[in-house]
Amino acid sequence: MSLGLSARPINGIVLKTTNPGVRISPTIQVLFLAATAATLAIGFRDPRVEYAYECVVFMLGAFLCLKGHSTGMGFLPGLPLAAIPACGFLQLAFGTTVYGYATLQGSLRCAALAATAWIGCYTLQSQGVRTEFLRAFAWFGALIAVISVLAYCTSPGKILWMFDAPYPDIWGPFLSRNNFVQFLELAMPVALWIGLQEQTGGTLYILFGAMMLASGLASASRAGSIILVAEAMAVLWIRRKSPLMRRTAAGLVLATILFAAIPGVGNLAGRLTAPDPYQGRREIAQSTLAMIASRPWTGFGLGTFSTVYPAYAVSDLGQSVEHAHNDWLEWAGEGGISYAAIWLCLAIWSVRPAVRSVWGIGVLGCFLHATVDYPFARFGIAGWLFLLLGMLAVTDLREVRRRTH
Repeated sequence: MSLGLSARPINGIVLKTTNPGVRISPTIQVLFLAATAATLAIGFRDPRVEYAYECVVFMLGAFLCLKGHSTGMGFLPGLPLAAIPACGFLQLAFGTTVYGYATLQGSLRCAALAATAWIGCYTLQSQGVRTEFLRAFAWFGALIAVISVLAYCTSPGKILWMFDAPYPDIWGPFLSRNNFVQFLELAMPVALWIGLQEQTGGTLYILFGAMMLASGLASASRAGSIILVAEAMAVLWIRRKSPLMRRTAAGLVLATILFAAIPGVGNLAGRLTAPDPYQGRREIAQSTLAMIASRPWTGFGLGTFSTVYPAYAVSDLGQSVEHAHNDWLEWAGEGGISYAAIWLCLAIWSVRPAVRSVWGIGVLGCFLHATVDYPFARFGIAGWLFLLLGMLAVTDLREVRRRTH
């Protein structure tokens, strides 16, 4: 379907195009809607929410397979993306998991993420389509930033003003300030990149980036705030020769002013000056390292961390521990050191295309944030990240072909 110069509403945002020749395929529209829905439903722990995303992605993947066309994805990142879910299914086949059902669910999650990247690579081959997709993502990111701050200020203890939450520190659809800022880590560089690209209309996207930066800082996520600032500085440095760079820098100064007016400044300052910012996470990390030492090569099975953790806990934290607050350690504990190494290969591969594209810097930010939290545990964040990975795979392969011809 040709979008032309029209505007198409998607879950409250508008997917606009300035190029009448750009055609957005129904497949990528459905995938965009699925990722959007996963973000809006990220605060719900009903497993059917994840099942719905998986079903949509697998059906889209099956449809593309029936068409018989290759995605064009190269050996990297293709091999790591295939190996990540394969490890879980091999654990099931060889009986090395301690909880088969959890490993099956974990393997399906990884398969859905890998399929998301492949579908993104297949459907976003055109530079024009990729740009329109990134525009829509920037709009959605700005909308989520504003809604989340408003919800935090006006309806503590409620998810989007409507649904009861287990505690008051809720940011829109996100139960965790860290998950909120991780989403912004992906969306903010996209908005800034568009703002630096366009002479006309770029100011709006710079404002979007400023809003996301301000909202992320107000969330009082320590690691997230540092990563957001680092991402903004990286975008400005990479595009320092752009004639619009000064305007963008001015917009980010505006974000600092907005930040001073949004509740949360005191919380962030207090958290940054805490005498032991790693309290709690240190004990979880020690326990996870003990798990890894017990089964360094096979792991306990994907998705089994919360089941195995109590046997290795070094202290009682007074609450249930579902994740290691460090995806890298959790991957090693569940899948073995080799499984974590596969994720490391994927992260290392992403560095060059992410920096070259500028809009993909958020992928690196999330891989870094994974050292102190778990951004890959929720489809509402990881789905967007793997979509961006699929787009980076397209741009990387084309760059390789250009250099070899």
